[in-house]
Amino acid sequence: MNYPKKNWNTFQKKVLTATTIFTQNWQVRKAFIIGVVFSFFVFLSACEDPKEIGSEIFVQDIGLLYTDTLTVDASTVLLDSIATYSPNNMLVGRLSDPNLGTVEAACYFQIANLSSDTIRSEVDTASKSNVKWITYPTLNDSIRFILPYSFYQGDTLQNQTFKLYQFASSSTLDPTTAYYSNSAAPTLKTTPLGQLTNVKVRPIRDSRVVSGTTGKYDSLVIPITEPSFVKFLESQRDGAKSEALVGTGFKDAVKGFALVSESPKNAAIVGFAAGQAVLKLYYHYKYTYTVRNSADTADSTVTVDTTKANNFYVALTSSDGTTFNARFNKITASRIGALTKLTKAGDGLSTKDANNEAYLQLGTGLAMKVKFPTLTNLKNRKDIAFNKAELVLEPKSNPGGYSFPTDLVLVQSTSSNRPLRSTTTGEGSLQFVTGEGTSASYVSKSNLYTFNVTSSLQNILAGRISNNGWIITPTLFATNTTTGVRSVALGKSVLAQEVTRAIFDKSNIKLKVYYTYVAK
Repeated sequence: MNYPKKNWNTFQKKVLTATTIFTQNWQVRKAFIIGVVFSFFVFLSACEDPKEIGSEIFVQDIGLLYTDTLTVDASTVLLDSIATYSPNNMLVGRLSDPNLGTVEAACYFQIANLSSDTIRSEVDTASKSNVKWITYPTLNDSIRFILPYSFYQGDTLQNQTFKLYQFASSSTLDPTTAYYSNSAAPTLKTTPLGQLTNVKVRPIRDSRVVSGTTGKYDSLVIPITEPSFVKFLESQRDGAKSEALVGTGFKDAVKGFALVSESPKNAAIVGFAAGQAVLKLYYHYKYTYTVRNSADTADSTVTVDTTKANNFYVALTSSDGTTFNARFNKITASRIGALTKLTKAGDGLSTKDANNEAYLQLGTGLAMKVKFPTLTNLKNRKDIAFNKAELVLEPKSNPGGYSFPTDLVLVQSTSSNRPLRSTTTGEGSLQFVTGEGTSASYVSKSNLYTFNVTSSLQNILAGRISNNGWIITPTLFATNTTTGVRSVALGKSVLAQEVTRAIFDKSNIKLKVYYTYVAK
């Protein structure tokens, strides 16, 4: 078969010079070109009219391109109130972020003992003669609220005063209710049950302290001294009482607690591990009794001196695994600078109006939104196929005491800057950006978050999904206990509740695209 020489030379020239081909990808692209050429040979060899068909094919412009200059419109958006019920971290404290403003947090929660863990002071004295009480067990030695550290943001060198309050009798929490960062706080009694005044927090590993399942951490220990509460617990341990309050009975009588902090604005917000937080009631009893020796020839005196403790848990679940105690974090923010323009859910702040920066701080509702207004310009009378596309985010350095979110997630956005959900009312599940890059972890070595968005962009370009943009926000991850695989937690409460933060300069938000085109 004879080929039109002019068209063949034109095809070779256009294929080989259509773009700058990076050295590391040359072999792949060279193989692609050879494959295309070989396919043309096979195709043409089967044709009866090579002159006509050859002229149709070889005038096409085919190429491989790379670009990182596509426009990425970035903005900060204010999300709907954040669901903060049943948090892993009980957040307490205050910090003054130099870029984002003041953030305050307090935790409201219930406690209860296990249904099988009676606190009645029943001591087995059967078969013991001449029992003489020295210390009767209805008296308490001490009551302590023990809170293992798990998280912090801000300046931990500043002193804080922590106070534990009891709910007023008119207030309570409901384990079946979804509470949010801006939910109304329960009414509290005026006198704290206990407090620690002007202490420095120590959210560090401490080999002397065993607390939690993931490591050994120091703990905050608040002594409980309020007289009426101490007497209430003593009454529950009265040996003459036929029934003591346990489980839901105790929770119904003691409605709940609040942990708050009084601290300078430039202090820290501290997280405590809810799964290991416990109120411990310590007591001991001491008595003597007589016992006959084995030869039945004499009596001897035995002294019993035993220390005991009863536990009241924060993160308690029922036998069927459902939530037994309710808890939520109340988080409030006083924003500064351009961020004061964000007043209601769905408000957006362009980087043009915020020093070319976009902000993330999920506990206060700040998320980032990105759109790609020039994406469709790639088509320009061409058929486009993405070989690889990455959304790369490089955060600015954080001040000391602040950390980046461990993971970020891409969520489909509505045109009104709201996360797209599975239902139009209520708290439906979030609709993630489908494809390879739902989430990205922070890589400290490169200081980058990198999302693989190849198929996601292809779907936008093909018109299969809308181009309303994506919301980028921290998220919760879950680890499969069988496989150890870590993945995005599904369900309504997927948004993370912590107050980690990240600031992105617009120039460091890149959409990197490798693509193949064929001109029409």
